[in-house]
Amino acid sequence: MHILLAGAILFAVAAANGRPSVFTDTAWYYSQGEYLAWRLGIAQPDLDENRLTDPTSVMPDSRAMRDRTPATVAGGRSPFYGLVLVLAVRFGTLWLLAAGQALLAAWSIGVLIRGLLPAALPVFYQSVILTLGLGTSLPFFAAFAMPDLYAGLLIIAVTILAFCPERFPVAERVMLWGLLVASLTFHAANVALAVALSTLALAILAACRTPRTVIAIRAGGLALSILVALSMTWAFGALYQADAGVAQRTPPFLMARLLADGPGRAYLAAICPNGASPTLCRFADRPFASEDEILWSEDPAKGVFSVSDYAVRDSLRNEEAAFVRAVVARDPAAVLTGILHNGLQQLMTFYVWEPMKSPARFLQFPWWHRTAILRIIPDMKSCEAAPDTCEVRANPLFVAVLHIVIVMLAWILIVWAVLKTRCFGLFARARWNRSDRLPPLAGAVVLIPMGVILNALICGAASGIFARYQARVIWLIPLLAFLIAARLWRNRWAQVRDPISS
Repeated sequence: MHILLAGAILFAVAAANGRPSVFTDTAWYYSQGEYLAWRLGIAQPDLDENRLTDPTSVMPDSRAMRDRTPATVAGGRSPFYGLVLVLAVRFGTLWLLAAGQALLAAWSIGVLIRGLLPAALPVFYQSVILTLGLGTSLPFFAAFAMPDLYAGLLIIAVTILAFCPERFPVAERVMLWGLLVASLTFHAANVALAVALSTLALAILAACRTPRTVIAIRAGGLALSILVALSMTWAFGALYQADAGVAQRTPPFLMARLLADGPGRAYLAAICPNGASPTLCRFADRPFASEDEILWSEDPAKGVFSVSDYAVRDSLRNEEAAFVRAVVARDPAAVLTGILHNGLQQLMTFYVWEPMKSPARFLQFPWWHRTAILRIIPDMKSCEAAPDTCEVRANPLFVAVLHIVIVMLAWILIVWAVLKTRCFGLFARARWNRSDRLPPLAGAVVLIPMGVILNALICGAASGIFARYQARVIWLIPLLAFLIAARLWRNRWAQVRDPISS
């Protein structure tokens, strides 16, 4: 009952804003899910005239796949999240997706609270949910038809499975493990995040002299989740290539990132027309102003990837690894500086923007009318009749300022608490090799902020600086601040009641 109430609170924000939100990539996820649902025999595609001419379609016999260009983009969009999206639309609407994601977020937060603060009362849980619902980015991403929410849920799952899985029955542990696997399959960046967080968590356990058998069991569970997720992704790729005769590939994100940062441009200026990427040298006259422009601009004087045909796109992707190695070898300091600069900038860029855009913008371009995007947005007819009524009802500036204030206060509390308590004894355990049990909250105080920081570094290094990349996980900071405040208050109350034993 408490989970249902908490989920309703998070869901209410989407209802108040008018409808669940979508992004340009939602159409690609839907097309991926449409193929997988068809291939698994779960649901047949809606092959009306618009769907037959859908430029995002990855159906092997679709018109779009005749020139194979969708396959050069689709690899960056998870078919497994796409399947969730398709099933939600087929058996309900995007409201069903929003409700499901809100409940999943509410359950994950409840599990985290029970794992780190077993004595916490339901009123505390509901207070946390109410604050996160009204004062953070969480509800916006719960109602967002994109897999961004699952980066934050992944951090929660790794924290629990690493530090306190024994506090839960087997059924809940299996659910947490399944959530982790799903999160890993929903976005490639989540794999890098999980590997880094798992390594850090196991290092903390080892430093605190946790029994080796315990570390081995927890390491095995985390490693198995990553292996299963990678196997699922590989299996889908093999299935698709067998059907379509062409592999799905991701756009050359790292190549674009190095070009936009500068080291890639310097390498081309020094090496072309030879070097690690002769194909890219053909575009050496482009300004390479940003990774977004390099990949997605349709302007022949600025774009590289989108303005090219399948053969050129495939060559760029084939040459990406060699290009990245050559640029790093030529100027590693500049590459590292760019990663740190982008990571820091991404860490500070966490306002809600993409989930607050009006769906009416898709009506302005005929290209979108050929995709599934207009069909899956609830009540799109009212947007067509009166586009102004589709604007998100929340004030974006007010929301941004509110979120920034809450997040900054939470960061201040976390840093103060870590310095005051030496991370709840974690540092003392590591230094003096104490053998007593590591409090899960102590590990979480390190792991959750590091998850937020690593998310910024990974996204900033591999893609670009976009607000949603950090806004999708920043709500974990106020959540952790709540847990720390509750622990400090409980300790203080214990001292007041029994100062001698305290």
